[in-house]
Amino acid sequence: MTARVTGALTGVLAAALLAGCGAPDPAGEAASPAPAVSAEAPPPTTPEAAPTPGAALTPGAATTPDAGQTPDAALTPTPGGTGAAQPAGGANAADVAFARQMIPHHLQALEMARLAQTRAGDPWVGQLAAKVATARDADIRTFQGWLGLWGAEPLPRDHAMPGTQTRDEIEALAKLNGPRFDRKYVTLMIEHDNGAIKLARTEQAEGAFPGAKALAVATATSLSAEVKELKKYRALLD
Repeated sequence: MTARVTGALTGVLAAALLAGCGAPDPAGEAASPAPAVSAEAPPPTTPEAAPTPGAALTPGAATTPDAGQTPDAALTPTPGGTGAAQPAGGANAADVAFARQMIPHHLQALEMARLAQTRAGDPWVGQLAAKVATARDADIRTFQGWLGLWGAEPLPRDHAMPGTQTRDEIEALAKLNGPRFDRKYVTLMIEHDNGAIKLARTEQAEGAFPGAKALAVATATSLSAEVKELKKYRALLD
């Protein structure tokens, strides 16, 4: 009797132990608390989803004109929508022609002035040549700036214009020294200045760009005074 009761109690205890220490219940494991995730948190970004640098906007794509396109700053449409182009800033064809001519015209004056600084016999001629070089160089820079804005190029260096000398005349001048150089230089500069005055007066009459017209007035005025000085000096040589 005692042995039978003891065996029954042993079976009950074993069943109880099996119920408490057996394999985990799947349902119980799913109910275990998990780390909280905010509903507002964005999903993680993968490398493929990240924007490629420069993909949204190619540098200069919105502002740089296509190859071969003329910048708006250089040319503006002509009135009437003909599709032709005119220089910007209120300039016209006469203004462009004036700048294109005056650069090589002044460059020849610079060339002769440099010869005078080493070959002149009279200090007055050398001093005049130095003033000519300074003034012409400043004007050339101004004309170059305008042509850059207008998308134009100066005429060739030896292009024939009012007052300019041929290459043979310049080379002949370069072979002279002293008083002979002085006389020839003064004579050529009178012709040269008168030619520049003619170009400046054409610009005054036909140009439209205020800056070019103002420089034309200044050129005609200063070179007219220069011609008077040169003529007085040449009279002393006669």
